Amino acid sequence: MTVRIDLEPWEYEWANAVGIRRYAENWGKPDAKHYDAFRMEDNRTAQVAATVCELAVAKVTNQYWSGHVWPQGKHKEYKDLPDVGTNIEVRRIRTSPDAAVRKKQLGKGLILFVAQPEPPELRSVDILGWIDHDEAWELGKPSSYAPDTTRNIASTLLKSVTEFNS
Repeated sequence: MTVRIDLEPWEYEWANAVGIRRYAENWGKPDAKHYDAFRMEDNRTAQVAATVCELAVAKVTNQYWSGHVWPQGKHKEYKDLPDVGTNIEVRRIRTSPDAAVRKKQLGKGLILFVAQPEPPELRSVDILGWIDHDEAWELGKPSSYAPDTTRNIASTLLKSVTEFNS
């Protein structure tokens, strides 16, 4: 069951500020080689959409959201920080009901939440559900763009947010 989270004005403003800071910290950094530029949206919008989803998941789970941003040079130091709380990874979906599951995040005790903000303003977020990250990997199908390192989990396999106990 999808849960809609409407952000308060100050939450929306903070998520936008964090997303823009993340965009600025990556200014000039090339996109991953497997990215299809034709299917992508601009990086600023993508960063803001991701932070809006993170904040919405934090709100619905009553977990801490740090809104972390770090310079490019500190990426290796902080790359394993969860998006929300101590173990929640948030995946934003845009054009597909499937969410990416990363092999490099296996065995870390992560919970995967899948969310979709409502364009164009991104003030409301539909949280489609959650699943144990390792279970999502097992149930997922190899992606077309990085089949060895990324699988896609169908949103129909997610548990309802109402079943999540923090």
